[in-house]
Amino acid sequence: MPKENLRDNPAAIAEYLTEMFEKNDLGSILDAIKFAMQAQNVKALAESTGMRRDGLYKTFDGRKNPQLSRILSLFEGLDVRIVVKPLPARERPPRPKLGRPLSSSKGRRESSETV
Repeated sequence: MPKENLRDNPAAIAEYLTEMFEKNDLGSILDAIKFAMQAQNVKALAESTGMRRDGLYKTFDGRKNPQLSRILSLFEGLDVRIVVKPLPARERPPRPKLGRPLSSSKGRRESSETV
């Protein structure tokens, strides 16, 4: 997607980032956030987020995982938000029954009877 399509276009940014989040790959997500950020006037974006311009670049340069608070600040500056959706259902093993295991209580009774 060309950067020009994302400039000052929250709907296109949201669609692009949603597509990347659905891949569920952190590297792709961070690259997409950086791409969307760089498509904007970064100086104006820094002012609207309360972050320094160089801080935005350092946060999203891919060398470290950014803090969620910084991601949320950037998204607010881009006029988008994160939406959480459940993953498709998958088969899970049956859950164990709650309560004390039979073997441990049985062993305690036998040891108390022999005393």
